[in-house]
Amino acid sequence: MSVKNALRKRTFRIIFFAAALIWCIGFSSQSLFPGTGFAVISYPFLKRTYGIVCHQVDAKTFDFLGHKLFVCARCTGIYLGALFTSLVSIIFFRKLKLGLKLLYICILPIIFDVVMSSFDVYIYSKLVAFLTGLFFGSVVFLYILESVENYFTKDRMNDDG
Repeated sequence: MSVKNALRKRTFRIIFFAAALIWCIGFSSQSLFPGTGFAVISYPFLKRTYGIVCHQVDAKTFDFLGHKLFVCARCTGIYLGALFTSLVSIIFFRKLKLGLKLLYICILPIIFDVVMSSFDVYIYSKLVAFLTGLFFGSVVFLYILESVENYFTKDRMNDDG
């Protein structure tokens, strides 16, 4: 890998980390900035924005510092998993080569949890939903990162020019 491509990949990883951090701060902003002008003014916009990607059912949402997050436990896990993995990908800089098998494996716990709790085989657990989301978010982030890096670097063509 050329120095130019390595620098480009590091930059992508830093940008992804910053985006994941901003996203996670956003869904927890009511807890992080309670009673501030920002929290009051941003509430309708953020509630609606996160409502696009999450069902926001109160019974399936964590309370954090006395306020509900804007996303459910599973989505919280997915986003925090992506945030953690994005940070790790900056620190441990390695070329990614992922097969589809890992992606299929990481979705199985979520499918199992949703099916079993939907058919009342067991009672829904925010902790289980969070942990399955954390695993899924961590792995899926790597696939997204690999795709973006491969698309925007010349490594995919084995050409440094």
